[in-house]
Amino acid sequence: MKVAFQGEHGAYSEVALYEHFGNDVEAVGCDAFDDVFELVNNGEVTYGFIPVENTIAGTVVENYDLLFANEVFVIAEAYLPVRHTLLAKKGARLEDIKEAFSHPHALKQCKAFLKSKDIRMMATYDTAGAAKAVASGDRMDRAAIASELCAEIYDMEALERNIQSNSSNTTRFFVIAKKENVPENHTTGKTTVAFKTRHYPGALVDCLKIFQKYKLNLTKLESRPIPENPWEYVFYAAFEAGIDDDEVKAAIGELTLHAVFVKLLGSYPKAEKCW
Repeated sequence: MKVAFQGEHGAYSEVALYEHFGNDVEAVGCDAFDDVFELVNNGEVTYGFIPVENTIAGTVVENYDLLFANEVFVIAEAYLPVRHTLLAKKGARLEDIKEAFSHPHALKQCKAFLKSKDIRMMATYDTAGAAKAVASGDRMDRAAIASELCAEIYDMEALERNIQSNSSNTTRFFVIAKKENVPENHTTGKTTVAFKTRHYPGALVDCLKIFQKYKLNLTKLESRPIPENPWEYVFYAAFEAGIDDDEVKAAIGELTLHAVFVKLLGSYPKAEKCW
């Protein structure tokens, strides 16, 4: 089974992918998130595996926009605690490292450690890409901040582990599939929808009252602009109940009467949080 993710091999998305599916799947790396959706839509992979939220960096808005724009279905969620590792070429010593390369978010999360070691922060596009570049270079005074999986993939030395300042740093992922690839035994416990309200005072409140009426506990509510319609917005909402529940069917049915449109993005088992 092939599963697509964004990033170089060794990216945190790949680490989370193996934790969710096991090591027997074939992980297919993509340059961009829209490439993941394209592979899923074309049937070149069975599933896509995308990050949608981080406890520090917030929502990955690009992936919510892509969920809205594509005819795919969210069938699972997963959580990964982010553990940053300082990696260098084999034989390098921590006291000799002068520069650390990584994604800006990872550098920021490890700023206190790097400052204590007098290591300069060097921003790049990707954590695993930084590890790959350091491993292929000839500088022994350069390191990368990435997953420990990168040490195995690129034959690197793990100079220091768990160098992040915030131990609760966690990323949430979605598994996406074409609707015909949804497993027959698929179970649900959470649901994510997108909807657009009508234009009158209290329109959003009227929609939210529907969730309250059917006792659906909202776990997310966020607005995003609609690029094709300037100054108009779509709301993304997630709640703790499956699409097969009678209350959910009734709530979505009623929501369609109050909103301009409602799109079901997915319904999936509730994953166990890792903190």
